[in-house]
Amino acid sequence: MITFENVTKIYEKGTQPAVDNISLNIEKGEFVFIVGNSGSGKTTMIEMMLKELSPTSGEITVNGQQLNKLKSGKIAKYRRGIGCVFQDFRLLKDRNVYENVAFAQRVIEKPNRMIKKRVPEVLTLVGLADKYRSYPRELSGGEQQRVALARALVNRPDILLADEPTGNLDPKNSEEIMELLDEINQRGTTVVVVTHNREIVDKMQKRVIRLKKGVIIGDEKGGYIED
Repeated sequence: MITFENVTKIYEKGTQPAVDNISLNIEKGEFVFIVGNSGSGKTTMIEMMLKELSPTSGEITVNGQQLNKLKSGKIAKYRRGIGCVFQDFRLLKDRNVYENVAFAQRVIEKPNRMIKKRVPEVLTLVGLADKYRSYPRELSGGEQQRVALARALVNRPDILLADEPTGNLDPKNSEEIMELLDEINQRGTTVVVVTHNREIVDKMQKRVIRLKKGVIIGDEKGGYIED
């Protein structure tokens, strides 16, 4: 599903690799945490999976596609198979909950009849069916993240990438978002979560890939584990 083969990323002004000769394989249907201190390479890995960045060397394959060989005109289509959730929600402030989620379907030109069916389904999944007319400013942080999650899921992606999805949330909302991600994973979606939240990682007991200065220093099922 996701394979890194000897992947290194060095930024133009950097002397130290952000990611240093990483190799890993994430199977279809897995739930994986990527953890490490700031600057360890976590977000760089996510951005390379999204084809926002290209590796300096090595190969990345996602969902059967070699990203190194992916032409610029094919990137948008490739990203349709990946849902993304970020720490800052990235909602459209001038659109209500329904339209924020529907936007992801309109971008890929889904017909209105399908949008009217799918958007309520996914809002029900994340527990926001009754908030469809609300605007982001009227929602709590946890509710905004649920909208972002609904938008990421509405096109039924094979992979969900979450970069610090609980970074702006209190412990209760953080736990609820992670329970949702777990449920989504159990429905068959491959889930990759970047996080600093040790309590959540310890509680979930999933596969944990630990990074330090761009190098994988641990890859096992269980808790966060100190260096």
